[in-house]
Amino acid sequence: MLAAAFASWFAADARIAAVAGALALAVLAALYPGRFTPSGRFGAANTITAARVAIVVGLSAMRSVGPSATALVVSFLVLDGLDGFVARRPPLTASEFGARFDMEADALFVLVFGLKLAEIGRLGAWVVLPGLLRYAYSVSISIAPRAGEAPRSRFGRIIAGLMMTSLAASAWPIEPIHRPLAVLSAGLVTLSFLRSTIQTIVAARE
Repeated sequence: MLAAAFASWFAADARIAAVAGALALAVLAALYPGRFTPSGRFGAANTITAARVAIVVGLSAMRSVGPSATALVVSFLVLDGLDGFVARRPPLTASEFGARFDMEADALFVLVFGLKLAEIGRLGAWVVLPGLLRYAYSVSISIAPRAGEAPRSRFGRIIAGLMMTSLAASAWPIEPIHRPLAVLSAGLVTLSFLRSTIQTIVAARE
């Protein structure tokens, strides 16, 4: 994904990262055969998450970012809340795969839409950094697998939600708040990942 992100940047084409991410998530699904939900079926919640991935690919292919893109971004955010609700309601369909699938769909959105906003000049190159950090962090975990991934904190969830909201504000864009909000969100995401990386390093040394 890091390679795809850099290829997207140099080619000024967010579709490269979007397609690479969708394929990577297909590989992730292939690693969990029969374990998508407690019943083994793919499930409604995972289907909603798959629809969110499709929205990301659709956003990457748009020539301009305006009302239509905003509608897609809002749909992505609404479905993000819906898939968790569906997974937790009876019959329970929450699973390790579903949690990972949901988190990676969010990460793909932040990376791809950040690339798109930079591609059209809506925001500067710095907006791509939050999307890169998730995959850079994954690399650090693979180097120190004994440590494992730091637990996803409430602070991290709030920051991730704020980052996605700021990208939605930049889709319209909402003046004059969209740029300061995106800068603030990007900074907080950076601090959040720095905190998680430190936790991973400390755990690896223990």
